[in-house]
Amino acid sequence: MPLVDTLTTNQFERVAALAKHRWGLALTTNKMQLVSNRLASFLRKSEFASVAEYLDHLEDGASEADMLMFFDLLSTNVTSFFRDRMHFDYLERELFTGLVRGNLTLPGRKLRLWSAGCSTGCEPYTMAMVAYDSMRELAGWDVQILATDLSNKAVSAAKAGAYREDVIKTLPKDLLSRHFERQGDYWVVKQHLRDMVKIAQLNLMGSWPMSGPFDVIFCRNVMIYFDGPTRASLVNRFASLLRPRGLFAVGSAETLAGMGTGLNPVVPSMYSK
Repeated sequence: MPLVDTLTTNQFERVAALAKHRWGLALTTNKMQLVSNRLASFLRKSEFASVAEYLDHLEDGASEADMLMFFDLLSTNVTSFFRDRMHFDYLERELFTGLVRGNLTLPGRKLRLWSAGCSTGCEPYTMAMVAYDSMRELAGWDVQILATDLSNKAVSAAKAGAYREDVIKTLPKDLLSRHFERQGDYWVVKQHLRDMVKIAQLNLMGSWPMSGPFDVIFCRNVMIYFDGPTRASLVNRFASLLRPRGLFAVGSAETLAGMGTGLNPVVPSMYSK
């Protein structure tokens, strides 16, 4: 078993520099104990003899797989179905119902949504449930939801679409029976939702293969990990991929105030282009 040393201030600064360079993360010193604990747990099971040796490896041309494993050590995937319910209510009321009633039209009968930072999949599958239930009357509509995250663990969990009782316990019984099926200890997303959701790994700080336009983009509880200039740059990239009147949502503790994005608030933490 390797000797696991305590993370020093200098080593934390090296961790923070790597995270900032690779993924835009702004790790502050109040995260030092959390990072130290996670590194210690990882190193006990690894081939590395110390924090210093592991950091040397990461800084000396580690593989992308190794870097993503490191990202998983730093990231926390907190999510739930219908988190910040008002955003989904707004989609149902102002977008999906508007299309059903003919108050809104979209070219090509296509609807494109993006869950950026999808974590384990609760957010994009909630989008899919609301769209499916709202638009069942609209035969011939092509509704696709892109769900992306950088974390290996999160992407794998989202693709599996299997959730334990404690995760789905807040879902109404009619939604649960309509959109999930029981398989042992898990509730598994049914195929009609899976067909609507495409899950992929993406570093928001890197290049984006998609060109848009999107009708809806959610990037919620992600930008709290970035500094101000990084947040502003990222929001402007999102805005450039939104169609006119497209919707953009951030987390309830996040704001676009002072960014000059051309996005206007419609409900708390949700904006329209």
